[in-house]
Parts: sequence; C-alpha cells; structure tokens
Amino acid sequence: MKASTQHTILASAVSMILSTGQLWAQENAPATGASEDIEQISVVGIRSSIASSVARKQESGQMADVITAEDIGKFPDLNVAESLQRIPGIQISRSRGEASGVSIRGLDEVATLLNGRNYFGGGSELSINRFASFEDIPAELVGSVVVYKSVSADILEGGIGGVVDIERTDALSLSGPTIAGSFKEHYGDLSKKWSPRGSLVAGNIWDYGNSGGEIGVIFGVSYLEREYREDLVRNSSSTPIVGDFLGGSAPEGAKTSASLNSSPAWGDRERTVYSLGVDISLNSDTKFYFDSGYTNYTTTQFRQEFVWAFDGSNVVDADFSNMDENHLYPASVALSDMDFDALSMVDNRKTKTYDLATGFETVAGPWSIEGEVSYVNTDNDTNFHNTRIRDDWDALPVTVNNSGSPSQPPSFDFGNFNVADENNYDIVQWRHESRQLKADESAAKLDVDYAFEDGMIRSIEAGLRFANLGTTKNIQNNHIFDASGATYGSDDPLNLVEPSVWDNFMDEYDGANFPNGYVAVNPDYLLSRNDEIRDYYGFTGQSETENPRDSFDYEEKVSAFYVKANFETEVGGLFVSGDLGGRYVQTDTTADYFFDTGNTEQSGAPIYEGTKSAKDYSEFLPSFNVKVELNEELLVRVAGSKTFSRPHFGDLAPSLNLNFEQGRGTGGNPDLDPFTATNLDLSLEYYFASGGLASSTVFYKDIDGFLQTSESAETIGGNDFVILRKSNGGSGTVRGIELAYQQFFDFLPAPFDGLGLQANYTYVDSDVPSPNPLLPNISLEGLSDNSYNLVAIYEDDLVSGRLSYNYRSDFLVSTEVAQEGFGQLDLSLAYNVSESFRLTLDALNLLRRDHFEYRAGDKYDPYHWIATEKQVLVGVSYTF
Repeated sequence: MKASTQHTILASAVSMILSTGQLWAQENAPATGASEDIEQISVVGIRSSIASSVARKQESGQMADVITAEDIGKFPDLNVAESLQRIPGIQISRSRGEASGVSIRGLDEVATLLNGRNYFGGGSELSINRFASFEDIPAELVGSVVVYKSVSADILEGGIGGVVDIERTDALSLSGPTIAGSFKEHYGDLSKKWSPRGSLVAGNIWDYGNSGGEIGVIFGVSYLEREYREDLVRNSSSTPIVGDFLGGSAPEGAKTSASLNSSPAWGDRERTVYSLGVDISLNSDTKFYFDSGYTNYTTTQFRQEFVWAFDGSNVVDADFSNMDENHLYPASVALSDMDFDALSMVDNRKTKTYDLATGFETVAGPWSIEGEVSYVNTDNDTNFHNTRIRDDWDALPVTVNNSGSPSQPPSFDFGNFNVADENNYDIVQWRHESRQLKADESAAKLDVDYAFEDGMIRSIEAGLRFANLGTTKNIQNNHIFDASGATYGSDDPLNLVEPSVWDNFMDEYDGANFPNGYVAVNPDYLLSRNDEIRDYYGFTGQSETENPRDSFDYEEKVSAFYVKANFETEVGGLFVSGDLGGRYVQTDTTADYFFDTGNTEQSGAPIYEGTKSAKDYSEFLPSFNVKVELNEELLVRVAGSKTFSRPHFGDLAPSLNLNFEQGRGTGGNPDLDPFTATNLDLSLEYYFASGGLASSTVFYKDIDGFLQTSESAETIGGNDFVILRKSNGGSGTVRGIELAYQQFFDFLPAPFDGLGLQANYTYVDSDVPSPNPLLPNISLEGLSDNSYNLVAIYEDDLVSGRLSYNYRSDFLVSTEVAQEGFGQLDLSLAYNVSESFRLTLDALNLLRRDHFEYRAGDKYDPYHWIATEKQVLVGVSYTF
C-alpha cells in the first residue's frame, strides 16, 4: 500500500474517532462512572460478568480487553479461545471443530501467560509450542482473561501481536465455603456419539490470628472427553490437459486433478486438569501464595484415506462444453491407468503439562515488593502408524465429474473396478514413527515499587527476571516396509483389511459421490494389534535408536530488567495518567544437533556429525501508555511500544519432517533471529451505564525480521527432496481499525429490559514480504482483512441466553492456499431452577459452515473441502 493511502486511512479513522467523541460528549444524561460501581458488582450472570469486564477495561493502564467468569466455574464459553474470538482484533484457528489458537491483529505470535508468568504446552509434528494451546486449558477453572494489545515494561516479553494473561481464581477472593460443579453431555452430528465433560471447583477461606490473617484454599478438577469427526477432500495437485477429445478441444490452461486425497478423520480427545491454589494473608500488608496445575491430555485420531493419482497422459476424454472463462476444470474427465491407494492412519498423542509457582507480596510504607519462583514442564509423546494398500490393475479407469466445482467436491465413477474387493490390492507400506518432545522452564523474578506521596510521578517500578528454558526432540522411525515400488501381494494373513467404517462420507455436499465401501486396514488394529503386526513382519520391538536427522536439544537463558514510571497529572482541567518505561532482555541460546556431512557409509547410510550452535542477542523495549479522561465516561488512550518475538522451537530445530510420497519436507534453522515490531495505538472509549461501552481504535505495527519460507533441493539418504526452511529478512506493516459497542437495554419495559447487544468490527490491512513469486503482495497467513461479531443477549431471574455470530473474510492458510470466509452461529442457554441449580444448553456451528480452500490468487482452483460438525451440549450446573 502506498504511503499516501496509509495516511488517508489513518487520517479518516482519527477523524471518525474525534467526531464520534464530540457526539458522545454532547449527551446530557451522564451515567454513573463505572469506577464507582466496581465494588458493588456481584459477578453472577452474564450482565454482571460483562459489567465487571468493562470496569476492568476502563481502569486498565494499557489498551486491554477483559473477559470475566459469570461465577466460580462459569466462564462464558466452553473454551477460552471461543470467548477470545469475540474481542475486537482477535481471530482464532480451530482443530477438528474446537478453538485452539489465537492471533491478535493478524499476528499469531501471542505471548500466553498464566497468572502473569510464562506458560506453554501442547505440541506439533516438529516441536513443543512456544505458546499455549488453548484447547488444553479448561474454561471452568479460569476466573478471567486479560488481552493486552498495548504493553508496559513490567509485562513479560515475547508477543509482537499481544499478550493473553489467563487468571485462575484467587482463593482469598472467596467469601466462604464454595462448591461449584457442572456436568454436560456433548454430541456431534457427524460422529453421532455422546461424550461427557464435567468440572468441580471447591474452596474455603479461614481467619486466623489476631492481625487479620486469612488462609484460602481452592481446588479444581475438570474432565473432558470428546468424540469428533471431520470429512476432508484435498485436491493436492493438478496436471494440464492438452489436445482434442470427443468432448471438445482443451482450451489453453485447461487442467484436471493429478492427485486427490479423501478421508474421514475421526477420533476422541480426553483431558483431565487439576489446579490447586493456597493463599496465606498474614495481614493486610503481606501475602504468600502457592499456585499449581496439572494437565493430562490424550488424543487419538484415525483416518481412512483413499488416494488416486494420474497425469495428463492418462486423459482419454474430457467435456469442455460447460466451462466458463474462469473455470478451467472440465465438467467431466475420463482417465485410465490410475493408481488407487487406501491408507489407514492413527495418530496417538499424549501430553502432560504441570506448572508450579510460589511467591509473596508485601507492603512496607512506600515500598511494595513481590517475588516469585516458577516452573512449567510439558512432555509430548506421539506415535504415528500408517499403512497403505494399492490397486494391482494395469489400466484402472475413472471418470471424474467436476460439474459442481469449485464449491462442490468432485464425484467419481470407477467403472468395473470393485473398491470393496481386497483381492484387487497389494500391501505396499507399513510405517511406525515415534516422537518424544519435551520442554521446561525455571524462572525467578523480583519486582519493587516505590510510591510517592505527591507530585506528577506517583510511583517507580523496577524488576528482574531470570529464566532457563530447554526443549528436546527425538524421533524413531520404524519402516517395516515402504512404498518404494516393491509389493507384498494381496495376502492378508492377519485379517486386518476390512470395509471402511463410514458409509456417509461427504454426504453434506449435494452431488458428491464417493466410494463408501472401499476396503482398508482397520486403523483400530494399528494400535490394538501393534505387537502382533510387528512380530509377524519381523520387528519384535520398537526401535529406541535416535535418528540423528531428527534429534534436537535447545537451551535458552533469559535475563530481563525493567523500570517504569507511573504518572498522574491534570492538563487543562483533564485528568491524565499513564506510564513510561523500558525493558532490557538478554537471550543466550545453545542448540545441539547432528549435521549431515554429505558423506555416506559403505552401506549408503548418511554420516552425521554432532554440532553445537550458540548465539546471543539483546533487545531494549521502550513503551508508554497515556490515558486522558475527558470526563467520567469518555477517555482517550495513546500507546506506543517496541515488542519482539522469538522464533518457534520447530522453526529453530534443524531436523527434518519428510514426505516420501510427495518428495517434500520441512526443516528448521537454528540461526534464526527474533523479529521485532514498533507499535502505535490510539483509542477513544465511551463508558455509559453498567457494562455499556462504545470504542474505536486505530493501530499501526512496523515489523522487522519476518520469517520467510524458502525452498531448496536436497538429497537425503539417496532420495531427492524439496525442503522448506525459514529465514529472517523481511519487513512489513500491519494497520487497521477496531470498532466496538455493547449495551444492556434496561430502560425498556419488562420483559425486554433483559435484552443486551454486543457488536464489534475489525479491519486489518497488512503489507508483508511473500515467499511466493506468483503472489508478490500478500496478507499475513491466518489474517482476515474483515471480521465482526454480533451477540444478542437476554437475561432475567429465570433465563439467560446468548446468540452469537462470528464472521471472518477470506484468509491465507499458507502462502500457497487461501480459505474462503465463513461465519459461525452459536447458541448458549441456561434456565435457573433455583439460586444454586441451573440447566444448560449449548449449540455450536448451527449453520454448519463447511470450509472451502483454494489456491491463493485463484478462487476457481479448488484445494480443500472440509465438512464440519454441528455440536450440542446439554447439562446441569450447581453452585453453593
């Protein structure tokens, strides 16, 4: 975007904010200031939760949004990320229908904190995640979540997009013996199975001594089991069609699919989480605390994927009669000599994460001192099993019907080839891969605050933090045999091949026709009969040998120091407050891994050499936040900062993840540097009534050191691969505007006085470097230019409910693939049987918005069709 255009956008946005502010300021019915109501709020119910959140936002020294639980154990949504998506500027990613990751203003480098300290967990194929996976965090054990869009020097570094701080409930906030529990049954309309989830939170507070001492204890447990299913068809690659056919001559650029992957993916997730907090207040000045949590998360995903592949030379006829100028796929195409594979896969992941923290807070005159030591550890153990059978025909025919393309997946006719006859196949592949990923962090910090009795500078804060983080990766590959051209006959001595378990694949799409009765190895057997299979094929035990190519040990030592001045003053009769400070961060890293020397042993195996890579870097991160209160209801904020993010562990690990069938792979780069952002924010916020808010924010980020993905040809173990790795070098900008409004209409006559509305809109424009030469000007991956939320709320003494619609426009999944924009409609209802007992109903994805992906830059070139589930949860909750 040209500079003049940027200036026009920013100028228009600022003008809109100021004109809106003048309109609001002219209102002659001022509401009671939220700051006067904070202590009167009893956080029970949707309205009080929203009022409490708005009050905290108004008081905040930074640009922040807050979500507060309705009551103990009653966070507004089933998942923390589901709630976050309704905050302006936040977009979420989903994993099998469950919200899992967040990005703020288009950037997924979002630091995740737990009670203000670093927290991470989960795992991908390559490494432990540097940030938290939100599906691992049960909403029932969360008291509130704060999203910082501007930072101050005392907030932990690491997120150029922003910071999400998840807060567990403080035991000293309890008013006495407390028990809160819930139980729900979860149903998905594709999996057609019910699964349970429940939670229990219990705590109490006791007085002791004569100096006002208190002891509070709070314990929580959450259990979730979810059966799920998702259907996918991927148009992996295409091949050109050239020549004359009975159905017409192929126009220039005509093409057809060269490889199609179709698979139902189903499985179950099981998560148990415990938390324990102990708070001891010696008196009004001194407090000690202990905070801990443990998560045991297991997920098993099954897939039965049928794949067919061919090239343009196999085309025997094509119908081009119904093609338009943009759609270059023929309405139908007949091919011969196709390969038909049926794959069975199971991915079994077990993750255990625990966190511990103990610390103190004390006040002595003008001095406030806080200290804490903490530890977080996560272990991820994954076993991936894969087998493949392939047709043994010399000239297998297929007719592909693309008449519904691109919005509909293709349908198929295989002629006289019987996909349900196992004698038509040979076994060509059997694999087992084990991955062990571990990470832990030990940290200690000390913060000191000195308060002044008068003057513009109200206090000076300073602090130190030291942390040592380490992560390891180890992979064992057990290839019993591979799809290298050799076959092993159609014999099935262990009776593992059975008809596929699904007979309604992609039925949600009109006209889709897929072979439901095809045979494949039952993926359940890959786990339940693993020892029997290994014994038969000569692998009696799992290999414990580290694969040098995939071994990685990384350590990161961090030292940080900050100083911050908090100020208050009056300027022209306006109250002005804020902070000014800086944070200095020193990082020293060491990476141990094996380097491929390029030489080989006599057997042909590559020779690896142990290598150590060390580097260090430092960053100074200045920041300021200014809040100008125009009156009791209207305020302006201005903020600026420099932030930085370290590369993800998987991007640093030099080990490789190879796809032998596609001849492609991904690898890391241990020499990656962090990337930085310079941020500016301006907002106008109007607070009215209780929970009423209207706001407008413009923001600008100048980012340096973007990680770019590049391709290189490499020969590994005698095979040629195209390897994707990341490197530093790019710079770009992100800018946009956020608008938000919410209000309860309690001035209406009953029963309409229980109505409320939340609405927000975000526009984000980015100009970032592209590794794709065909798309020189692209947006950030995962960024929708436009997104909005509409939430209708109702609450009275008996019933409460929320109907919410979240929409996001098209966005890049990768630099090669984009996803069509979509909206999701969710419903949440509760009926209060008594003050303590209520019935609940939650319905997700009511409109069943299935996802469509296409090759970036061409919406008529389909890549992925994904059929998603509608989900329903019914349950009860109890609070004492």
